[in-house]
Amino acid sequence: MSDLNAAEWAQLIFGDTDLGDPRRTKRLTKLAGSMAQNAGESVVKASGDPATIEAAYRFIRNDNIVPEVIAETGFNHTCEVARECTDVLAIQDTTGISFKHNSLCSELGDVSSANTGSKSAKGRSLYVHSTLMLDAENEQIIGLANQKYWFRKEKVAGSKPERQSRLFKDKESYRWKESFDAVKQKTGQVTNIIDVCDREADVYEYLAYHKMNGHRFVVRAKENRKLLDPLTNLNELLKTTESKCSYSVDVKQKGGRSARQAKMKLSYQTINIKKPQRAVGEPALPINLIICQEYNKEESEPLCWLLYTSEPLYTSEDALKVVRYYELRWRIEEFHKVWKTDGTDVEGLRLQSLNNLKRIAVIQAFIAVRLMQLQELAQNKETAKTISCTVHVQDKTWKILWLKIEKNKAVPKKTPSLHWFYYAIAKLGGWYDSKRNGRVGVKAMWQGWLKLAEMMESIAMLESLDDL
Repeated sequence: MSDLNAAEWAQLIFGDTDLGDPRRTKRLTKLAGSMAQNAGESVVKASGDPATIEAAYRFIRNDNIVPEVIAETGFNHTCEVARECTDVLAIQDTTGISFKHNSLCSELGDVSSANTGSKSAKGRSLYVHSTLMLDAENEQIIGLANQKYWFRKEKVAGSKPERQSRLFKDKESYRWKESFDAVKQKTGQVTNIIDVCDREADVYEYLAYHKMNGHRFVVRAKENRKLLDPLTNLNELLKTTESKCSYSVDVKQKGGRSARQAKMKLSYQTINIKKPQRAVGEPALPINLIICQEYNKEESEPLCWLLYTSEPLYTSEDALKVVRYYELRWRIEEFHKVWKTDGTDVEGLRLQSLNNLKRIAVIQAFIAVRLMQLQELAQNKETAKTISCTVHVQDKTWKILWLKIEKNKAVPKKTPSLHWFYYAIAKLGGWYDSKRNGRVGVKAMWQGWLKLAEMMESIAMLESLDDL
C-alpha cells in the first residue's frame, strides 16, 4: 500500500464505501485523494479549482452521508490485512479534540474542555477512542481498526462511591470493551491479536472479560489491587519482588525531563487478584504480572511499569517480548498527534456542525495513518530508495523542492526516490540530524510540507498572471 500514489491509496481505502449512490463514493475517493496529496491543507486549498471546492463542500454538508459508514470501510480494510499477520498489536487509547468556535461547541454538551489550561468557558472537547493495528513482528503500522467518537453531555451526578458503583456498561471505561468487540467482529477471530492498553483500561470487569473469552492482552496496572495469591497488594509486592533479568530503555526528552537511558530490572509471576467490592464478576482473577522498575536511585521519578498479560511467561525472553509490546504503545500517541495538529491538523477544522466535521475528520484519520506509514517507509533506507517520490507528489512539486534544497545541482532527468524526498522536505522544515540517528520529528516533517505547499501556491499564482 505504501507505494501507491494518493489517488490509488484513496481508492483502496474508500473505494468500496456504500453511500447509497456511486457518485458519492466517487466524490469521497476524489476528496480523500486530494487531501492526502495535500496533507495539512484546508479543504479549499486541497481541492484547487472552484468547481472541485463546491463539490467537496456539497459532500461534507450532505446529511445522507453517514461519517461512520466512511470510517467502517477503512476499518474493514485494516482488519483484512491484520488477518494475514502472525501476531498483531491492537493498541487502544483516547484523545480529546478541542474546539472553541461557538456553533460547533453548542453541539458538544455542557461540560467544558478537558484542557485545564483553557481560559475559554466556551471550549469543548470531542473525545475519540482509537485502535491502531501494528504488525508485532516488524513493528510497522497496519492501519486504523476502529474509532469511537463521543462528547460529555453533562457531568456525572452523585458522590464518588455512587459513580464507582454504576454498572460497567454505563461508565466511560466501557469503551475499551466496545472497541475490542468491534475489532473482533471485523476480523472474525482474534487469536492473533494482542490488545495493548494503558492504565485507564485497568478495570476489573475488563480484565475478567478478556480472561473469560481467552483473549490476548497487555494492560498496564493503575490500581493498588488486593491480591489473594500472594496475600498482599501490588504496592507491597513491588518491595519484595526479586529481579529475574535487567534491560535498558531509552527515555525521550519531554518537558523538563532530559533524555536518558533507563536501567530496568524485570520480574514476573502469576498472581490472583481479589475482586473489588463494587465490581461484578468472579471472586478472584488469576493473571500474569510483569514488574519493570528503574534501579537508578538518583532519578526523582524512576520508571515503574506493572503489566497484566495473558501471554505465557516461561522465560525472561517471553517477558521482555511483552514489555516491548507495551513500549510500542507510544505509536498511537504519535498517531493522535499527527492527526490532531502536526500532520492533518483536525483541530484546525472550522466546520460549523458536528456531522460535517466528522465527515472530514474520519478521512483525515486515515490520511494521518498514511503519513506515518510513509514516514516508516522513508526511514527504511534500502526500501525507500527503490520507490519514486511521485507516489506522494507530482513532478513539478519535487522539482521545486530540488531547486530549493540542492541549490546548484541540476534537476535530474530520473525522478528521485522517496528516501530523498523525505529528508529534503525535513530539511525544508528546519530539521538537522544533530543526533546522527536519521530520525525526523513529525512536526519538522509537516512544517517542511506546509512550506513546500506555500511555495507551490505562489508559483501557481505567478503562472496565472500569464493568462491575464
